[in-house]
Amino acid sequence: MSDTTQLERHEPGLRVFAEWTRSDEGPQRLVIEAPKVTRDTLRRAARHLGDMSNEFAGTLAVGARQVMVMRYTEDQFASLPSGGNAYHRGLLDIRDDLAARGIEDPEKLMALAMRVPLETLQACLEIARKRLQ
Repeated sequence: MSDTTQLERHEPGLRVFAEWTRSDEGPQRLVIEAPKVTRDTLRRAARHLGDMSNEFAGTLAVGARQVMVMRYTEDQFASLPSGGNAYHRGLLDIRDDLAARGIEDPEKLMALAMRVPLETLQACLEIARKRLQ
């Protein structure tokens, strides 16, 4: 039996699992799980697979983590409902998720991903907190 490396990525509504053997250039096994597979789902899965392939090959470039975190955050915003309490709950959940992942300044990252000033993002979060009380 050969040694294998298994890598996995999760985000809401998507799980990507890949398995490599030491002699393989690409993954020997790939699993994509999502409630609905769309073009967007496949695009997000391809990003994760590319990141995992680089990790397996040991070729992560300087700054790659920041790019991955930004993409992840942008994808989280793209999956938010269009309005109402679900939108506000999702906004707060993204902030909490980033903080739980050890992002030092999640609000600054969120503002960059939304392409708005930090003050605007902070006002949005405050409105969300008040609305969900």
